[in-house]
Amino acid sequence: ALCGLAIVGCASLGGPRVIRLDQADLVPLIERQFPLERRAFELIDLRIATPSLVLLPDANRLAITFDVEAGERISGRRYRGQLAFDSALRIDQIGGAARLDQVRVTRLVFDDLSAPLSSLVDRVGGLVAEQVLEGLPIYRFREQDLRRAEGMNLQPGAVTVTSRGVEITLVPLSQPRG
Repeated sequence: ALCGLAIVGCASLGGPRVIRLDQADLVPLIERQFPLERRAFELIDLRIATPSLVLLPDANRLAITFDVEAGERISGRRYRGQLAFDSALRIDQIGGAARLDQVRVTRLVFDDLSAPLSSLVDRVGGLVAEQVLEGLPIYRFREQDLRRAEGMNLQPGAVTVTSRGVEITLVPLSQPRG
């Protein structure tokens, strides 16, 4: 959040109008969201934890890998595995956040599953994971930073993944919101 304050301040001095979050900034922001616990179809309890992050600047996406634990509510069996996905980012003006967008699961594997069950989990589990992760905030703007930007007739606009991290461009308020 202090990073946002500093960059918004620079914009008023004619400097860059970009909030930059390098990879070292992003990791703790993402880690704060986890462990994430959700119930799927009232049958499976999911716990997603221990994220690791890779920047994919050529695709303007982030790749994130997690440890995942799934528990069947009926049988009580628990499975451990790994979930990998990539995602674009979008700005949520109403929620004041940069959120995961267009989440695509690239790998979901669980230990100790038979081949037929593993195939089913890969297909269904991937869809469930995409729904659970879609829209998850990775960065929240502080209210005072948003007010300061608005006072300069600016708002967060485009969000871009670069080789150094994520850049959130501040755009004039008259531009379409993203």
